[in-house]
Amino acid sequence: MLDNSTSSSCLFTRKEMYLLSCKESGKLRYWASQPERVRRKSCYNNMHLAYDMTFTSENGFAVMQPYTGCTDFVSVHYNDRFKADGKGQMLQFFTDDYRFRDTVWFDLERFTYRISHFDLYATPDFSMWKNSPTEYYNIEAVFKTRFVGAYWQQCGYDVIPTASWGGVNSFAYCFEGLPKYSVIGVSGTGNNKNAEAYALWCYGLKRLETEKEPILIIIYGEEVEVPGLHTPLKFIPDFISTKLRKL
Repeated sequence: MLDNSTSSSCLFTRKEMYLLSCKESGKLRYWASQPERVRRKSCYNNMHLAYDMTFTSENGFAVMQPYTGCTDFVSVHYNDRFKADGKGQMLQFFTDDYRFRDTVWFDLERFTYRISHFDLYATPDFSMWKNSPTEYYNIEAVFKTRFVGAYWQQCGYDVIPTASWGGVNSFAYCFEGLPKYSVIGVSGTGNNKNAEAYALWCYGLKRLETEKEPILIIIYGEEVEVPGLHTPLKFIPDFISTKLRKL
């Protein structure tokens, strides 16, 4: 886990150093000061933010660090990010991609700055598809999820890595870049619609347990039994169920 505490050799935490390196717009001062020609070349698809990352040799996914900190938090849905003060709260993205895709990926610099008030973050859960016509879309989803998470860790944010999978073929790469011995988040919504979907979801959890040995799996959704799983589970209420209960 990245150390976000103040040390004797530095007056500021890593997160504070990141915030000081940004303009009020959220853009990094260094890149904002570069000539437009340089920015256009360097900033394509967020490449300029990858300077301090490590990437896997298989598919070039950013490698995330484990999160082993406190899990006693209040979950805040992406849609409610402006209503929350962020204290003792985790910002999560278990929702349709179209809601967060443009702000998270295509405006990553500014978005990262604007959510700095949260104490904890889950990586954006870019969707993976069971019946995708090509694995490219699923591989791209994993790439973006890992990249954003690694960048936030690079900025000093405390981040819980999230895991997802599509069809059987996706298990060749879907956990690549995830850390071992970490708290891991997983979406649990929409998996009990039929027996096949539930079986695939349970199989994915068991593969995650075998390959990454998480210390805790946080599941976003209703509490269910997962036969044969030994890792401790923590369930957090999903957005729709919470809203319906309030109504």
